[in-house]
Amino acid sequence: MAKTPALLLRDFPLGVRFGLTLLCLVILGGAGVSGLYLKTHHDNRDERQGFNLDDIRAHYHGIKTKAPMLGALERGHPEDLPDAQRAALVAWLGSENLKQNYDNFDLGENMPEEIISTSCVSCHDSGASGPDAYPQIPLRYFDDVMTVSQSREVNPVDEKVLLASLHAHSLALGSLCIVAVLLVALTRAPRLIVGLLATLTGAGLLADLGAWIPARTNEAFIYAIVLGGFAFNAGVVLSLLIVIADLWLPRRSPASGD
Repeated sequence: MAKTPALLLRDFPLGVRFGLTLLCLVILGGAGVSGLYLKTHHDNRDERQGFNLDDIRAHYHGIKTKAPMLGALERGHPEDLPDAQRAALVAWLGSENLKQNYDNFDLGENMPEEIISTSCVSCHDSGASGPDAYPQIPLRYFDDVMTVSQSREVNPVDEKVLLASLHAHSLALGSLCIVAVLLVALTRAPRLIVGLLATLTGAGLLADLGAWIPARTNEAFIYAIVLGGFAFNAGVVLSLLIVIADLWLPRRSPASGD
């Protein structure tokens, strides 16, 4: 069975242990704030309200999606929509004045609001019922229509900015990773736990930062960024919590084998 190291954090003088505790608390606070920073920094990056995976995807890979309404029209939905009105809606959805032309009376019978109200709302309404009803996508109000009528083309962060950020993160977080691993290695925690935390922290950081560049061309690496970042933060937080606990738990008696 692996033994705890001869040098233990618990054997450090009181002042050193107190200082290490405060520094660990600072890092733990930073780990907590990092989640808030991630949300505020990337929120609406995908041009949609609310923080989700698409915000991360937009930042590192970019997003190019077709408006759901445009896709439905191109698939022939609804089937009874006259060709002239379908063409008018397709032209509107591809225009730059999407919001302005929604209720533009100058368009006459091709005004999008009028077409949607006449041909779509009977099925696409929160209170719609019947075999063809689809209340999950309401189209009665302007805000509802906008959520399914806007195509997106969000470019990833500039490569120079990405490389500069990667350089800074690699040095800073790599150093933090080494400190956290060394500190937890000097605790009385079981060696298996220490090894697992060290692996979780190192592998998580490598997966996260290592996926930044390939994610620009392959969006599958977005999941490595998310999962790796979670693993890294979990490893650091758990390691430092063990460190703080070990700094103040009573020393074990010589009979315990330490």
